[in-house]
Amino acid sequence: MDNKKTEVEKQSDFTPMMQQYFDVKNQYNDCILMYRLGDFYEMFFDDAKTVSKELDLTLTGRACGQDERAPMCGVPFHSAEGYIARLVAKGHKVAICEQTEDPALAKGLVKREVIRLITPGTVIEPAMLDESANSFIASVYRDAFYAGLCACDVSTGETFATVISGKDLGQKLINEIGRFSPKEVLLSETASADKAFVSFLQDKLSSHIEVLTAERYERCACETLIKEHFADSFDNLVNSDSDVLLKTVGGLLSYLHETQKNTLSHIDKLQFYNKNSYMELDYNARRNLELTSTMRSGEKKGSLLWVLDNTATAAGARLIRQWIEKPLLKVSEIHERLFAVSSFTEHRIESEDLLKIFRSLCDIERISARLVYGTANSRDLKALSQVICRLPEIKAILSSLGNSYLSKISLDIDELKDVYDLIESSITDDPPFSVREGGMIKNGFSQEVDDLRDLLNGGASKLAEIEQREKERTGIPKLKVGYNSVFGYYIEITKSFASQVPEDYIR
Repeated sequence: MDNKKTEVEKQSDFTPMMQQYFDVKNQYNDCILMYRLGDFYEMFFDDAKTVSKELDLTLTGRACGQDERAPMCGVPFHSAEGYIARLVAKGHKVAICEQTEDPALAKGLVKREVIRLITPGTVIEPAMLDESANSFIASVYRDAFYAGLCACDVSTGETFATVISGKDLGQKLINEIGRFSPKEVLLSETASADKAFVSFLQDKLSSHIEVLTAERYERCACETLIKEHFADSFDNLVNSDSDVLLKTVGGLLSYLHETQKNTLSHIDKLQFYNKNSYMELDYNARRNLELTSTMRSGEKKGSLLWVLDNTATAAGARLIRQWIEKPLLKVSEIHERLFAVSSFTEHRIESEDLLKIFRSLCDIERISARLVYGTANSRDLKALSQVICRLPEIKAILSSLGNSYLSKISLDIDELKDVYDLIESSITDDPPFSVREGGMIKNGFSQEVDDLRDLLNGGASKLAEIEQREKERTGIPKLKVGYNSVFGYYIEITKSFASQVPEDYIR
């Protein structure tokens, strides 16, 4: 914006805090910057005006070193999730700028930096997601003969990739990406040149579009990223029809690493498929068949998914939606799935037992993602523990059904006993929602935490104990331990006992 450019040019005239704000904002001009000040995320200038309008919040002002106050709008950091959800739903990208050092220890201005970018396709917060549907971000790279497509659900770690070729490449790409209905699509400059495809993404799928520069798709850089992240899948990508898939996946990883600013260790498996894996259905056919939503209202009710979805878990609801969107073609895989279903119908008691267990489980896929991001709370950990404690029962039931496919699933389940023991030994049975509330760590787990808790709960007695100890050590009967807001805690001694003050006391 023109006004902001003028403000940036005159940064020396701004307060130190506002100069720091501009240093960060200049790196994220295409985002709404949520800038942490104490217990609030504040937005300034055009960001403040945008958020005030979009969320119907009061626009205020803050002294910034200029004659006019800086337009400002803020939200409490502990309840920011709902505000962010509304901004992202409207197509905005949000940069979260946090304090990266303790204000009590900071010398001068507290250091701040952006810890994460939240975009329409990289949401992991439960309040922003439909638990029964995946939330995909897709990447598309094209050359003259091939198109690569990679779709990733950051909230679960699921990642799919394929190569498309042949006549009517643009229409085939529309049909394939329609299976995923991505919230956000990353396009190479060549892919963005297909106006019909871009129009489909915007008008039919309501996808947010990001056109990435050619540097994102540099082959050597993409190879390095994929080898580091998807080592087991690298050979499949190299042996595919074209290097477009390598560039497609590499471009996506580059974007995710830049925006999410963490290891993305939960995105650990790339599922490569080709056009012979699933039945080809064009977008209009799937829409007319009302596979996952009705034509009239766009709702799940009345669709094929609504009829078939009797799943007991959020992960199961997402999986059956994927199965309906991508019908199998290989007879062997169809039989494998049908025989597994038959095993359940033939063992009613075991099936009912398994169903009862599943109904009690939380969404372990999305909790795992929040653990990687460091946003999981203590209740998430306890919910994870409750899932883990049921894993031995699940394994036993699956292995008892006499089906090779289910037996293989049973063998692949890690019982995670070490994780269960750690959570159960450290987290209280009824933990608080927020870490700020305290009381999440069990007594006896950490001596340091126990000592700090004793100070918090018995501070007065601890001071009295210190005072009595020092009186006995120094022989000064009128020694006192006190506190004020200027000096903090201190030891007070009258001048008449100055000669008895120990050498280790500092005035």
